[in-house]
Amino acid sequence: MSVVIGPKEGYAAIVDKGEQLCQTSLAKIFWLSTMAGCFIGFGALLSLSISGNIEPMILSIGEGVSKYIYAMLFPVNLLFILLSGSILYTGATFTCPSAWIEGRVKLWQACAVIGVAWIGNIVGGFGFAVLTDLCGLNSGGVAKLAIKVLESKTSKGFGVIFLRGIGCNWLVCMAVFLQTLAQDMSGKYVGIIFPISTFVACGFEHYPANAYALPLAWLATLKDEYKEPGQSGWGEILGLNLIPCSLGNLIAGVIIMSCGFSYFFGSLNTCPPPGLVPKQKQLEDGTSSYPRMPAVQEWSKGIAAAAQAAAAPAAPKAQQGATPPAPPTQERPAWIEAIPANNAGFARTVSC
Repeated sequence: MSVVIGPKEGYAAIVDKGEQLCQTSLAKIFWLSTMAGCFIGFGALLSLSISGNIEPMILSIGEGVSKYIYAMLFPVNLLFILLSGSILYTGATFTCPSAWIEGRVKLWQACAVIGVAWIGNIVGGFGFAVLTDLCGLNSGGVAKLAIKVLESKTSKGFGVIFLRGIGCNWLVCMAVFLQTLAQDMSGKYVGIIFPISTFVACGFEHYPANAYALPLAWLATLKDEYKEPGQSGWGEILGLNLIPCSLGNLIAGVIIMSCGFSYFFGSLNTCPPPGLVPKQKQLEDGTSSYPRMPAVQEWSKGIAAAAQAAAAPAAPKAQQGATPPAPPTQERPAWIEAIPANNAGFARTVSC
């Protein structure tokens, strides 16, 4: 019994999700990405609240404890995002380019979704930071740790943050991919928690997370009890972190993940130049000349076979005196049979 699909089918699901996102109105993309920015805030605030208030333990054991706790608590936000259908800029840099590479959408559609997701994430992140501050939660250990994070993330230089952004989104997109393979809730969280906790603990740079944490720290620096000379402002936040981080995230999503998986399982396996895939044409018999990935075709055949088997009439009862059929060697619950029949639709119900 398996509730995990294979990597070829997983890439087909990523392409399907990218196509669905590019066919969604940009207004809806904006609000879904704004919601994702708020969900990022929930996870980051949880991590800041716990890690920022264990100073005695940190002093006695070391800062690694705080970093570990922060990393293990943070992934809860991606569970909220992916299972609710919200949209992250980082995941969009994987799904939408994949759909374009496979000839399913136009380049401008993919770019539009990515750009609007970037804006929505920072709007949601900043809005949730303001809410956190108005709730009186941006104080004490939370404010101190947030300011410490701000100074660390704006003091590394453009190139370092850019490279850390690449490492981060490589892992974030792997979390998106692994949770796509899993078809149940527990499997999805396992696929999410390990890549996300790894990038947080290693110190890589995630644009949506920084779009919440850094504005939260900036709001804390406006208070007299936390204000100090030389603290970073919005110029440093944008120029030394959010912009280079976003560019690094983009490179990882498009080059490493989209192009990489297309080379493994999609149209780049035969190395046609991206963007030169033949446009969709309707033939006289109603079929399409649109290029189809082998993974998609195999997946579709499996779904059709499962649907046909489910619709087949039950076998007639044995006649009296006739030899009864041999019992099945292993009974499978009905919900297991439903998994392959719903994989195609499932890809469209969760975000990437």
